[in-house]
Amino acid sequence: MGVSFMMRRKNRRSRKLISGLLIFAVLTVGLYVFAIAGSSGVALTSEPNALDRLRLWASGLTSTTSTVSAVPPAGFPAFTNAVSVAELTDTQYLKLVNRTHAIAVPVCETRLRTIWPDIPARTSYETLHETALSAMRDLFAAAEGAGIGGLFIASGYRTRDTQSYLYTNAVDRAYVMPPGHSEHQLGLAADILSGDHTDGMRGSEEARWLAEHAPRFGLTLRYPAHKQEITGVPYEPWHFRYVGRVHAWFMAQHDFVLEEYIEYLRIQGGYQTEFDGKTYYVLYQRPESGMILVPEQLRFRVSSTNTGGYIVTAWR
Repeated sequence: MGVSFMMRRKNRRSRKLISGLLIFAVLTVGLYVFAIAGSSGVALTSEPNALDRLRLWASGLTSTTSTVSAVPPAGFPAFTNAVSVAELTDTQYLKLVNRTHAIAVPVCETRLRTIWPDIPARTSYETLHETALSAMRDLFAAAEGAGIGGLFIASGYRTRDTQSYLYTNAVDRAYVMPPGHSEHQLGLAADILSGDHTDGMRGSEEARWLAEHAPRFGLTLRYPAHKQEITGVPYEPWHFRYVGRVHAWFMAQHDFVLEEYIEYLRIQGGYQTEFDGKTYYVLYQRPESGMILVPEQLRFRVSSTNTGGYIVTAWR
């Protein structure tokens, strides 16, 4: 009995020791993960690929040079025609403009078009870039067909002077960019409101419909609520930016805002996808000696990113 009793006590002590070590290990790992999450400013969640998204964004914040070459990914058609970026037409559809990336080249005002009467607008002199206006026209028509009425464009293109006035007189500058840092100055962004709401449409059926359907027309909700730490702007359910249909679709599929999308392309190099009956090839490049590569036999367009790179979008 004495030996058996002593053995049981010894076994119990061993099990307690093992349990204690396991608890200590779990707590240590937990604290380590918590420390990483806290230092990054991004909360870890159970969302699939949340850690991958965190690593992807963190790599962009810590990297100062691009590791992407001008060689297209495997499976791409030949991008062999070297052209000077100074000679290319820059659409600016994917140009990043925010608090840390200013507009260096003024918008070409000859491509601005009056919004009204094509689309209801706050004033008769509101304008937008012609391509963005076409997308907005289709979006408003689709909204009306879906029973979403009362929408109007409250603000389109802004001059630097207008942006300066708004910034100087803003009650809350969290929602207003300094002059030179507003997407409205590109003519590619518009604030869409509804006459039925005076609170910016937060939580409304109109806001939900616009966020869901805008990508079909090349428009992206620029400042979603869950991306404030990345965009630096609080939730604005009214602010939509034209980026192009395939890009808006890809961003929606991967829950990217523009900052993340450009960083994704910088890291990945590019991608190939089927969209709307066409095959698209999207390639990120940094100019070498002021030159980038474009395809010889495909239609394409080019946009600067305002981060040192260019995005070539080709299709067939």
